Amino acid sequence: MIENTRLTALVASRICHDMVEPMSAIIQGLEMIKSGDGKTDPDALSLLDNGVGKAWAKLEFFRFAMAGAMAEGDSDIEEGRAVAEKLYSVFKSELIWSVGPVAMPRPAVRVIVNLLLIANECLPRGGTVEVTGSTGEVIVTAKGPRAKLREATAAALRGDAGELSGHTIQPTLTALLALQGGVELIARESEEKVELIARSSAFKL
Repeated sequence: MIENTRLTALVASRICHDMVEPMSAIIQGLEMIKSGDGKTDPDALSLLDNGVGKAWAKLEFFRFAMAGAMAEGDSDIEEGRAVAEKLYSVFKSELIWSVGPVAMPRPAVRVIVNLLLIANECLPRGGTVEVTGSTGEVIVTAKGPRAKLREATAAALRGDAGELSGHTIQPTLTALLALQGGVELIARESEEKVELIARSSAFKL
């Protein structure tokens, strides 16, 4: 079992890593405005708008997927749809939501949302991520050029993370959530496609 203090530190490390890009854009935009002659600079406003949008989307995701990880009770997959769509609005990849309101425990909803972040990371050149599901199973499919699941991520999803780091904490937490929610995780790869499968008898369409 991972010590709570180490788990918290690694989650914080991952959040900080993901927030560097949007915060840099916000800071750069503000510096451009301060160094200007008082006129509105479209480039500065664009940087600010982009940075704020990305920062807010990622903070909402982390609050739902990680900070609320211990929440329990019954829910359905729709609970995670809004935060997933907001997150993908700042990604190159397109999210396709092709699943109905599958009932599941709340920790399982967080499993699916975390799988969506992992799926995007499998697409270095962008592509599509589609969510499909039926009774007993939800599948997150990433398709795109050079789609690939990192071995360290695959190992973490299997519960075999090895030496934890800021890069492997998110899939490790996903595996812990899966255990908490009674979800089996399976990963499959083929040419330019990665499938992340969550299975549970508690999933009811």
